[in-house]
Amino acid sequence: MKIETGPIAPVFLAHGAPTLATADIPAHHFLKGFAGGRPGPTGIVVLSPHWETPDLRVSAPGSLKTIHDFRGFPDALYEISYPATATAELVQAVTQCLTDSGHTTRQDASWGLDHGAWVPLSLAFPDAGIPVVALSLPHGSTPESVFALGRSLTPLADDGVLIVGSGSTTHNLKAIEPEGTAPPDWATAFDAWIDEGLQAGDIGYFLDLDQAPHFRTAHPTEEHLLPLFFAFGAAGDGARPELLHRSYAHGSLSMSYFSFSAPSRGAVPRAS
Repeated sequence: MKIETGPIAPVFLAHGAPTLATADIPAHHFLKGFAGGRPGPTGIVVLSPHWETPDLRVSAPGSLKTIHDFRGFPDALYEISYPATATAELVQAVTQCLTDSGHTTRQDASWGLDHGAWVPLSLAFPDAGIPVVALSLPHGSTPESVFALGRSLTPLADDGVLIVGSGSTTHNLKAIEPEGTAPPDWATAFDAWIDEGLQAGDIGYFLDLDQAPHFRTAHPTEEHLLPLFFAFGAAGDGARPELLHRSYAHGSLSMSYFSFSAPSRGAVPRAS
C-alpha cells in the first residue's frame, strides 16, 4: 500500500478459512503483495466478526495475544504468532473518536487478535511493527450501526491510520467444496448484488439484507458480512469502492478485497 501524507483508504479484507495464512491460493498471494514493500500506515484498527461482545470493546494498551480460535487444522497454523501491540496513543485516539460520536466503549485486555484479524494482517504486514487496535462487534449489530461505527473513525483514516473490516462477502461453511471448485451461481450473484450496492454509495441499499438474492445461502448468519460496512463507513461521505481482488476459496468462500475512498476528502492512496 502506497502511503503518503494524508488520508488512507479504509479496506475490507476477506479472511476466509484459517488456512489462508499458508495456502497457495490467489487471495494469499494478493495479501502478501498488499503493502508492496512501501512504508506502512501509522496504525491499524481492525474489526473482525470473531470478537462478538454484548457491548463495544477496544483493545487495552499492551501486547495483543495471537488467538488460534479454530480446531482441526494443520499444526503449522497453531505455531503462527503475530506479536502486534496496541499502543496507548492509538487506543486513546480510537476511544476518543468513538466517544465523540456518542459510542460507549470499554477497554478489554482479555482478547487480542483472533484469526479474522491476525491472518490477513500477518500476510499484509508481516513484521507486526505497526500498532494495532481491535474493535469488537457488538451483539445486535446491523449494516447501519456498523457503518456508523466506521464513520466515527474517519478522522483516524484522514491521519494515516488504516481502518480494516475483516470478514467475507459469502460465508456458508456447510457449502464449502474442495479447493479449486468453481464458485456456485448463488455466490457470484450475491457478490454482484454487493458490488451494485457499494457502487451506489448508499448504506440504505443494505438495510434489508433478507431481500438480497440468496442472502441466507450466502450468510446463514450475517456477522461475516457486517465488517464490510465498517470499512465503507470509515471512508466518509460520498465513499465509493474499488475492488482490489476477487477469487473464491473452497468453491463458495468469496475472497473479495475492497478499498473505499471519498473524492471530496482528497486523493487517497491505493493498494497495489
